[in-house]
Amino acid sequence: MVTAVETPEVCFDVIESIRKHIAQLKPLRAKRSLICIGDYPAKILLKETFARKIGDSQPIFIQKSIKESPSADPYDVVGIDPDVDTHFWFDIASYLAKNEAYSARLRSRIEGLHENIILASLWEGLGSALLPALISQFNASKANSAALAVLPSKAQPSDAHFNAFASIGMCASNNAAAVVLLDRDCVEDFVGVYRDGSRMKGNVIIDYVLGMMLDKEGFSQELSELSRSFNVRLYTMLAVTGASLKIYSSFKNILNAASLNPFFTFDFSSASVLYILVRVPLHLKDKLTRGKIELATAQWSRKMPNIKSIYVSEPIYVDEENDRVDSVVFAGGFELTQLTAFLQKKSAEVKSETVKKGLIKEEEWEAIVKSLAAKQ
Repeated sequence: MVTAVETPEVCFDVIESIRKHIAQLKPLRAKRSLICIGDYPAKILLKETFARKIGDSQPIFIQKSIKESPSADPYDVVGIDPDVDTHFWFDIASYLAKNEAYSARLRSRIEGLHENIILASLWEGLGSALLPALISQFNASKANSAALAVLPSKAQPSDAHFNAFASIGMCASNNAAAVVLLDRDCVEDFVGVYRDGSRMKGNVIIDYVLGMMLDKEGFSQELSELSRSFNVRLYTMLAVTGASLKIYSSFKNILNAASLNPFFTFDFSSASVLYILVRVPLHLKDKLTRGKIELATAQWSRKMPNIKSIYVSEPIYVDEENDRVDSVVFAGGFELTQLTAFLQKKSAEVKSETVKKGLIKEEEWEAIVKSLAAKQ
């Protein structure tokens, strides 16, 4: 029998309890992303190791349709309507301006992401237009971004270089840009070594370097901060992979080897900033500390008279028994005259036709040219 003292028990709120339980089960939203724009980058990334490589990053594939990335999770694909023209950068720019629904969907996918790495092929309309657009969106939301942007091969026709020139020009005019230019010919011709000693060849180097960038927490923040501090927007990279410390004997020699593998033709001596990303076996931690790498890099860079800053990121230490070192040098602030002249010449025919047809305005193109006319 219930007594008067026992009656006033506190009521159990079932609805509130369920709500709290759901809140606890709800997965934390990713704070960083890997954004892949276009067909060429997707084919590089969508391999067996993709899920393991991205870790806790949110993958986002921007394609013309989900059918172009059949290996990707449908949730990760933000597809453009299949009937939209995507050949030129101005087609996509016009689509984004007119289609608020798609723009809102894209914004919702990148909202809340603080660290972002972008991979884009600049000869494709999607990559050339969306790369500068995403950089601007991340800047507006106070988020950091860094991009690997693949330039077309010299053998590709005028339209490819027209798209690339426009994209680089729009990125160069954005104070938030930290874009690493990679020449497709250099990427496809790359020959290196994996950490297990096996041979690496071709564009797999992009996948390999992206793995390092994702392993390094805060990579995009560090590179973005360096860019803002020294007003540098465009970079390229030099890399050596799987370098045996026993064979090379010093980190300076590894850097010498890296300088033989540029991914873009530029005046090396004109670079003004360097960012160094290194992966080292844990048992070599005392031999290759961040401080020792800084000193070796400073000695190596003496042949570069315009250097204003060298930033060596804290090395990525991996639990391996080998002595193999991966080193990537991101060099920025170099002279752009040669690049501008080449791209103008290659894209001249398509540019003239598009202006004549009224697809773009002459002053719009001149603004792009002006942003690349002088050194950064």
